[in-house]
Amino acid sequence: MMSKRTSLIAASFVLLGVFATAPAQTPRVADGFSTDWEHLTIDVKELEPHVYLLHGSGGNTLASVGPDGTLLVDTEFLQVAPKLKEALAKLNAGNVRYVISSHYHGDHTGANGAFHEDGAVIVAQENCRMRMTQSRYSGMTGKTSPPAPVANLPTVTYEKRMTLYLNGEEIEAFHNQPAHTDGDTIVYFHHANVVHMGDVFVNNLYPYIDIGAKGTVDGYFPVIDEVLARIDDKTQVVPGHGPLATKRELKAYRDMIKTVRDRVVAGIAVGKSLEDILASEPTREFDAQYATDRVGGDGFVAMVYQSLTGKRMDWHPAKS
Repeated sequence: MMSKRTSLIAASFVLLGVFATAPAQTPRVADGFSTDWEHLTIDVKELEPHVYLLHGSGGNTLASVGPDGTLLVDTEFLQVAPKLKEALAKLNAGNVRYVISSHYHGDHTGANGAFHEDGAVIVAQENCRMRMTQSRYSGMTGKTSPPAPVANLPTVTYEKRMTLYLNGEEIEAFHNQPAHTDGDTIVYFHHANVVHMGDVFVNNLYPYIDIGAKGTVDGYFPVIDEVLARIDDKTQVVPGHGPLATKRELKAYRDMIKTVRDRVVAGIAVGKSLEDILASEPTREFDAQYATDRVGGDGFVAMVYQSLTGKRMDWHPAKS
């Protein structure tokens, strides 16, 4: 069982954005966030004819490549842009005509400007653009960043859903309600039967609920449930981070969040404090799969607690 001091320190990590596991644990280092830009390589996987999954560092990129031009879902970090362009050229991709941003975080939108300068139209949910025009607090780094460069900003926005027809594909972008952020976009390639989830689904990682951008744990369920109702067992599910997944894995992720959320709710209902809830280890059977140096079990529980109660954990880790 955790000591009071350890619990308070774990809770304070949420405020500062250091979502690691408790000090007694050794967190797994999350894959896919390399900053060795010189030696970075782009992994490319063909999912269906003309539809590719690419990844260098940051979020996963989904591409439609064909005679009508190229469409990307997410562009990863700014530093990835040159090698992402090289990888697309090797696929004989034409000019990138559209970029759909799944949400505002820089590991998904950082290279938008590099494609916009080449003529791409940037598309996103309207709250995504709004967040990108503001100074942004990062729960991952504990730092505040300036607004995104103007070239990175979406130039076309939508409220609930929109559809693009490109390369013989019906590409639907839709927003159900706030979950990871208040500007999440799910992108469904109807004919290829491929769906890009953005960070509403991160495979083999605990979710980061961006409470500062009106993200909410209870928003995950209607969003994921809508996707589950529309896809089938053959659908290829692209997470915001992590390996390609299946409908079954998306459902297991949803159920994990629900189990942890319900345990936190039960603790709140009987008057337990956050440290008491942490001591009950609500994520105990999930940590081996989902806990990393980015979001650990305690960090996730504290985010869920804050999402449900609206309470801020004003405690500095240097205190005991």
